[in-house]
Amino acid sequence: MLKLSTLTLATAATAISLLASSTSASGVVLNGSFETGNFTNWTTAGDTSIQDSGFGVTPTDGNYQAALQTLTDTTGASASDLENFLGLSSGTLTNSGATEGSAILQTIEANTGDVLSFDYNFLTNEVPGNSDFNDFAFLTLNNDFISLANTLSPDLFSPSFSSFAEETGYKSFSYTLTSSGTYTLGFGVVDVDNTGLGDTGVNSGLLVDNVRTTPVPEPMTILGSLAALGFMKKFSKKRNENQD
Repeated sequence: MLKLSTLTLATAATAISLLASSTSASGVVLNGSFETGNFTNWTTAGDTSIQDSGFGVTPTDGNYQAALQTLTDTTGASASDLENFLGLSSGTLTNSGATEGSAILQTIEANTGDVLSFDYNFLTNEVPGNSDFNDFAFLTLNNDFISLANTLSPDLFSPSFSSFAEETGYKSFSYTLTSSGTYTLGFGVVDVDNTGLGDTGVNSGLLVDNVRTTPVPEPMTILGSLAALGFMKKFSKKRNENQD
């Protein structure tokens, strides 16, 4: 009887483990901390690179981080190019005065309630407080645009630990997904010129690390886990009664 009880409990525990592991199947960001040392699983546009702490900023997870820059001349990717690359509506970037920049993207599957999280650091050489050259960094989810930071951000500090004049330092960001489906996840940084002079001469950048999702358990998974736990408790009680 004891051998059977032990075997049954072990089987139930295994079932719980399998049920729990199934909750992580959706929304997985591949190479989210860039620990491959390259952009495996990501698509890039403009000036992008993988950097370690030699960049002057320590990654938040592991040894590597993604660096997106607007360069001190041109990235070869115009703002309209980036709109097409990221699947944004025409004018999403250009209407803000963006001229050119860089971006990365990845497609993921996610469920309602999954939480997307990542760390980011915006850096710039632009003159603080100049709205005509308000370079900015951003997140995109499908056609949605979410601003992360810009040259007017109050949390910029100097001197930066990198080659840039100022930076926000790494900050954490979380976003709860409101529907299930396929998401195009993108990060970008752009030069802005509202004077019409075509500013591409002052560098701004975005560091990204620790991109991840936290899935929510599906209802049937929760019920299955509770049922297995209830079975274990009931069987354990019966076993104790038989031993008395």
